[in-house]
Amino acid sequence: MVVKFVRDETAEAAEDASTLNELPTPPRQLLDRHGARVLDPATAVVAAGQPVPRTTVYRPGTFLLPNRYLRDQETLAAINRVLARLGIYAEPADRGGDSKEYARARQLDDLPARALLNVREDSDPVVVDCWKALQLLRSAASGEKPEIDPEIVRNVSVEHLLFTSPVFGGVPWETSGLGGTPWETSGFGAGSSYGRTHGANRIPVTLAADPPYRSKKPAHRRPVIAVLDTGIGPHRWFGVPDRSGPPPAGSGLRVAPGIQTAILQAELASSTLPTQLLDDYWDAPTTGQPLIGDIDTDTGHGLFIAGIIRQACPEADTLAIRVVHSDGVAYEADVLLALHLLADRVRDAQANQRPEDMVDIVSLSMGYYVEDPADVAFTGLFGAAIADLLSLGVLVVAAAGNDATTRRFYPAAFADQPLGSGCGPQVISVGALNPDVGASRALFSNEGPWVKCWATGAGIVSTYPDDVRGSAAADHELPGRGSFDPDDYSAGFAVWDGTSFAAPLAAAEIAKALVQHSGDLATVDRDTVVKRAWAALGSL
Repeated sequence: MVVKFVRDETAEAAEDASTLNELPTPPRQLLDRHGARVLDPATAVVAAGQPVPRTTVYRPGTFLLPNRYLRDQETLAAINRVLARLGIYAEPADRGGDSKEYARARQLDDLPARALLNVREDSDPVVVDCWKALQLLRSAASGEKPEIDPEIVRNVSVEHLLFTSPVFGGVPWETSGLGGTPWETSGFGAGSSYGRTHGANRIPVTLAADPPYRSKKPAHRRPVIAVLDTGIGPHRWFGVPDRSGPPPAGSGLRVAPGIQTAILQAELASSTLPTQLLDDYWDAPTTGQPLIGDIDTDTGHGLFIAGIIRQACPEADTLAIRVVHSDGVAYEADVLLALHLLADRVRDAQANQRPEDMVDIVSLSMGYYVEDPADVAFTGLFGAAIADLLSLGVLVVAAAGNDATTRRFYPAAFADQPLGSGCGPQVISVGALNPDVGASRALFSNEGPWVKCWATGAGIVSTYPDDVRGSAAADHELPGRGSFDPDDYSAGFAVWDGTSFAAPLAAAEIAKALVQHSGDLATVDRDTVVKRAWAALGSL
C-alpha cells in the first residue's frame, strides 16, 4: 500500500464550474429515513443579496447554532420574532439526559446544538423548512438597521447530512440498489473494474495470515487514532468474539462509552425529528431492508478501517466512535458533538498530564458538499470544531470523497484553508490511489488543489464483522458444493474501495511516524504535542 504527501501548492485539477450542481438526488427512501431534503438550486428561495446555493442535503426541521445562543433567551426571542412571519418558531432540543459527557457538552459555549423548528399555534398550515427560515433571518440581519444581530445569523446553519459512500451518482457504490441501476448510464458499476457485486462494492475474502504483530508491553505510550464511523463488530483480530462486551484491553480497539452515550442522548432530545438512533458503539443494523435481508451499504465500514490501521501501524490503538449509520449517513450535529467532546478530552488530558486519555489523530471518512458558492472562504460551525482540535496539536485526516469531482468536499476541503495559527498542521485531505505498480489515481476519487495526500484506496483487504450474513445466496448450490456466496462474511475479511480507506491508511502512516520520530509519547502538554505533530508530518 502506498501513501504520497503532496508538497507543492500548485493546483492539480481545476474546478469545473459547469458541473458544480450536477449531483443527482439521493434515493428517496434514504431521505425519508433520516428526515432529509435536497436543496435544489433551481427552486431554493434566496434572500436579496445572497447567492444562488449549490446542491446539498439537509434536515429541514432543525437549525444548528452555538450553545451560548440557545441558552440566551433574548437571542432566541430575537430569532423567533423574525421566524413568526413564516408561522414557525425555534426552541432548543429537549435537554434530557444525565450522563457526565452530555452534561459537559451542554456547557460548551461553542458547541453547535440543534434548535427544533415548530409551527406556531396561531399559524395557518405551513411547510417547515430551515433553509427558507435561514434566508429570512439573513434578510432581517442585512441593511443599515438590521432587525437581528448579523453575528448571530452568521452562526446559524442548516444541519447537513454527511455521507461515507456517495449517493449522488456516477460511482460504483450505487450498485447497492439504493439508487436504482446507475451503472446502465454511468459507465461504472457492474461493468466496471470496481463493480464486483450487487453489494456496496465489497466482497468477502479469506486472508491466510495472522494478525500483524503488536507488542504486549510497548516501551512508550501507543498513538491513538480516533475513528468517527459506523462503530465496531466482532472479529478475532481484536479479541471480540461476539457483541456481548467491549473490546478487551490491549486489543488495539477501544471505544468511548461516555461520548457514545452523549450522542444518543442528544438524538433522543431531538425525538420530534425523523431520527435513526445510534444506540451504542456496535455497527448495526446489518440490513437496511429487513424484509429482504440485504446487507446495508456501510455495514462493517468502521471495523474495516480499524483493520487498515492494525495492518499499517500495529502499535496504534483505534478509538472507535459511532456517528455513522449503517447506510452511510451521519447527522452533522452528531459529528460535531463527537469532535467537540474529543477536543474537550484532549484539552483535559493535556492540562492534567493524563496521557491515557490522549488522542493523537482523528480520521474522518465522511463529508458533505456545502451549499455556499463561495465555500473557498467557508469555515462555519464545522470549521470551528476542526480548528479546536488542530489548536491542540491533534492531526485531522479526512477522505476527499468518491464522486469523481473537483467540487470541494468538507471537512477534507479545509486542507487549504488555514483554520488557525500557532497550532498543529492543518487538515490532511486524502485521495485514493489504485493498487497498481504506478499507483495511478482511482477513477472515482475526488481531486483538486485542496487534496494534499494520496494513498491506496482501491482493492484494499481488511477486517469485516464475522457475524454478518445477508440474504443473497450462491448462484449454484449442490450437496456439499456451491458457488461463491457474495454476502457471507464469516471468514472475517473483505475487499473494498474508497477514499474512506485511503484516509485511515494515511492516518496510520502518520501514527507510525509519531512512534519512530517522537520517541516517548507520554509527555502530552500542548506545546510538546504541537511540536510532535509537526515533526511527524515533516518526516513524511
